[in-house]
Amino acid sequence: MKTLSLIFLLFASTISSFAQDEIFKVLITKGGNKAIVASTGSTQDLIVGKKLYASDKVVIPTGGYLGLSHKSGKTIELKTPGTYEVTQLVAQVNTQNASVSSKYVTYVAGQMTANNEDLAANRYKHMAVTGSVERATDKIKPVAPSQAVVLDELAILKWNPVKVAKEPAKMYVVTFYNMFDEELMTQETSDTQLVVDLAKLNLKTEKNIVWIVKVKEAPSVHSDKYNLQYVSDEKKATDLHNQFSALKTELTEPTALNKMVLASFCAENKLTLNAMEYYEEAIALQPEVDEFKIIYGKYLSDSGLAKAKQ
Repeated sequence: MKTLSLIFLLFASTISSFAQDEIFKVLITKGGNKAIVASTGSTQDLIVGKKLYASDKVVIPTGGYLGLSHKSGKTIELKTPGTYEVTQLVAQVNTQNASVSSKYVTYVAGQMTANNEDLAANRYKHMAVTGSVERATDKIKPVAPSQAVVLDELAILKWNPVKVAKEPAKMYVVTFYNMFDEELMTQETSDTQLVVDLAKLNLKTEKNIVWIVKVKEAPSVHSDKYNLQYVSDEKKATDLHNQFSALKTELTEPTALNKMVLASFCAENKLTLNAMEYYEEAIALQPEVDEFKIIYGKYLSDSGLAKAKQ
């Protein structure tokens, strides 16, 4: 009888321990998302950083969006209204340990309160940054460092719109050169940005590529020359490539949240143009989630690429 009692106590202890084991953490929340906390029976607002346990439930209203990080380092998005048990959500996560992504998932959460600043309180200031580069001027000014360190991954090149004879420019020409001033590639666009697969420019071999933007109908209207520099230290470049490859392997789902994690990797490693591309992809996937625009706007401001409104 004592043995049975002991077994029961051990079993109950195990269940209780599991119930109190942190399963998820809130990364991004939009709308009136709630948590039903089993331990207290109360309903609480979900905020960034809140921990969810096995016995909890989450409630997503119409228009809500919730981004969670699993303890394994993987992420999950909830967009469909309804009530979800945490234990059911675990089944949707590939729980194989994601050692690289877990670091940058934590980084994403930290961005929401970076430098002890309440991003939510300054949301409009930071969101305005992404729109500030849309104002037309007389000169093309890229939103990029003059010498940008990049990996041979996707990168986005952005610039402000310009006017020619008081009319908006119709077509832009982006040309890439090697250090011997030999043309590598030319692309045209009617947009004020261009996504480039840097691997196709043989960046590893070239090491340094120059790019310039011109107005097709007025070639005399052009930007200064800007540089794309491959990571100079060979060992560092290899390490970054290995980490980034592992990160993409761990984050197989093309979700906005995973794009934010990829952007965070690039941002922390000062790969500005690579980071910008993944931030833009995240926003394109979930344009109604202002938090992504806020984080991106703050990144552009902190990097000195655009100014936040005071």
